[in-house]
Amino acid sequence: MKRLISLTLCFLTLFTLTLTFTGCKEKPTEAGQYILRICNCEDYISENEQTGETLYEEFERVYEEEHGVDITIEYTTYGTNEILYNNLKINPGSYDLVCPSDYMIQKMLEEGMLEKFDNVKADVPNYEAYGSPYVKSLFEENGWAEYSIPYMWGTMGFIYNPEFVSEEEASTWYCSINPKFQGKTTIKDSVRDTFFLGVALAKLDDLKTENLKYQNDINYSDEYHEYLKNAFNDTSKQTVNAVEQMLVKAKENAFTIEVDSGKDDMVTGKVWINFAWSGDAVYALDEAENDDIELYYAVPMEGSNVWFDGWVMPTGANKTLASAFLNYISSPEKAIENMEYIGYTSAIAGQDVLNWAKEYDPAEDDDGYEVDLSYFFSGVDGVVDSDAIIEVSTLGRQFSTQYPSRDVVDRCAVMKYFSKEDDELINAMWNRVKAGNIKLYVIIIIVSVCTLAILFALYFIYVKDLFRKTGIKGYTAIKKEEINR
Repeated sequence: MKRLISLTLCFLTLFTLTLTFTGCKEKPTEAGQYILRICNCEDYISENEQTGETLYEEFERVYEEEHGVDITIEYTTYGTNEILYNNLKINPGSYDLVCPSDYMIQKMLEEGMLEKFDNVKADVPNYEAYGSPYVKSLFEENGWAEYSIPYMWGTMGFIYNPEFVSEEEASTWYCSINPKFQGKTTIKDSVRDTFFLGVALAKLDDLKTENLKYQNDINYSDEYHEYLKNAFNDTSKQTVNAVEQMLVKAKENAFTIEVDSGKDDMVTGKVWINFAWSGDAVYALDEAENDDIELYYAVPMEGSNVWFDGWVMPTGANKTLASAFLNYISSPEKAIENMEYIGYTSAIAGQDVLNWAKEYDPAEDDDGYEVDLSYFFSGVDGVVDSDAIIEVSTLGRQFSTQYPSRDVVDRCAVMKYFSKEDDELINAMWNRVKAGNIKLYVIIIIVSVCTLAILFALYFIYVKDLFRKTGIKGYTAIKKEEINR
């Protein structure tokens, strides 16, 4: 029976993996050229609450109406960038369009895994017309502009409960190892993001010093940004060793290592501080309001990460359908729908998006805060600098979480991808951190269970031998003497 159960479990595991790695392959039909295979992060596209129709299903319907072509979208999701990357390595050509994060775009680009857009201006005109100049400039600066269309962007920081944590305490990386919050923090089960946290903790004093220089001298801007880029992407062995020590402390101080549950734990009160992406922070703040709980979000003063998720076409993709889909979701109308549903910030700007942002959290009676978002909106769809100065009622809540001010993004750096050697070094480090030291009582329990198992096995064998001496079922034992008569 045990062997049967084991074989069944193995079969189910292999079957599940087969579905995971082959579910997105193009069907061998005559209409195969009209199949668009998309892989996106989980819960990362809007759905009409009235009809239940997702944005990609809407595109499928609209495209047929406008072009008279019946298309099929095969839409799947992934949990982490690393899972997506491994899937593409195992099954090259399995997707037409995927949406990884910035550092993974760099890695795929470096390894020749991506198709270049033929002509972004012609193929994705909505992005050309409405894409934020801030996001466009960063994609051009990093060499992604011809290979990727930006989707969402944001920062990394901490969701916090002001009932237990002050704004000052939440505005520093130290809060993740602050013994005051023992068992009330979280860290991400995502090696790239958590490595960033570890670097920040390992270089905390230097980060504070450089930030102070920047605040006191505006001419130090270029040097400061270069320092942040190098500091947060430092993978030297000395830094990795220091990061490991810091992450061990962060883990010991944390309630859990998580990817998606932290924002819910904030709402239920299990944790007071959640290391989070800004989009998840918006979700948590919204959910908490339903229970009359007011949560806040802070980006560490020492500097942080500004991240971007972008659509890319793996080698062999259906570029025509992929470009048409990207153009559809890059209109201001669809960008707003996406933001309202998933809580993240679109890379699309324009007058309609700006008007939507102004209605997000308007100040009343001039009793609010002025936020200058000209860096993001100006120059798009006729928007000028003065149009992009917004009066909001609060800071640290949903609006400033979705639209950080210029001073916040200026102290943030983009993550770079790990080389193969660094990847192996850092993954080994992270596995050691997660495994941790086994406590003495755990060892005692393990030894006790093993001992009992051995004793039980010996007892079973001994009893079985006793039964064997009494004879076999269906036969009668007789004495030896009786045979001799």
